[in-house]
Amino acid sequence: MARKIIIDCDNTFSIDGCDIDDGLAIIYTLAQEDTEVLGINTTFGNNKVDIVYPNTISFMKNIGYSQIPVYKGSEDSYKDNEAAKFLVEMADKYNGELSILATGSLTNLYHAWQIDNNFYEKIKDISLMGGITEPLIINNKILNELNFSCNYKAALNVLEYGKNIIIATGNTCLDGFFTRERFNKLKEGNDFERWLFAESQYWFDREQKVFENKGIYIWDILAAAALLNPHLFIENTIDIAPDEEGMKKGLLLGKGKMRKVIIPKIRDIDEYIEHVYEQYKIFGEKH
Repeated sequence: MARKIIIDCDNTFSIDGCDIDDGLAIIYTLAQEDTEVLGINTTFGNNKVDIVYPNTISFMKNIGYSQIPVYKGSEDSYKDNEAAKFLVEMADKYNGELSILATGSLTNLYHAWQIDNNFYEKIKDISLMGGITEPLIINNKILNELNFSCNYKAALNVLEYGKNIIIATGNTCLDGFFTRERFNKLKEGNDFERWLFAESQYWFDREQKVFENKGIYIWDILAAAALLNPHLFIENTIDIAPDEEGMKKGLLLGKGKMRKVIIPKIRDIDEYIEHVYEQYKIFGEKH
């Protein structure tokens, strides 16, 4: 039986000045065997919902998956949140079987809970990208946490009521550094790999300019891989205690209610990185 999954993201792939990692996580997920993506929800984080939503529709068309529905989230109210309504509908339909990969603001999940306070009880597991356990420093520059902190109330809601939670924190994602030199090999690949190479160059250029990096961190893929290929990771069960003030900065360790989550650590970094590149190849061969 195929695993049922909804991707809830702030996809800004191809938007100048905005990260490509949500788009890469979508591609990674679609490359997996026995995985059915029921829909793509859009939220804010990398940019506003009004930017993310049409961009994601265009992105899904560009990669050959326009048949997968894309739903628009809301920044304010659950009453007009189509993404939240879709989450509730699918949770009812696939009670106990539905996985959620959330890689942006957690607003849509929070709104789904506001619609149905039993929402989380119907979800099999939730894999999140976001949060920090200590300051996030890249080449002596501090990078602010962007996913949990941009709606801290939503993040606290998910962390309090969600179950079977996996968190790819900003800190653990720093282990997965994708060098420009290795990425350049995509030019020698199939049509899709060459397209991906060309479309991703702007982000490599930005990282070089801002952080003096000769590569990029593909944050969101770690959350997808930890959910769908856990054998690549050491499964660390960690006690977190987020509180309101800390969550405004995305900090998972505070004075709040203690709870256990999985914060996976890459088992073998070289194996993990080559695994990700293999998924690009597989995606291109399939489509």
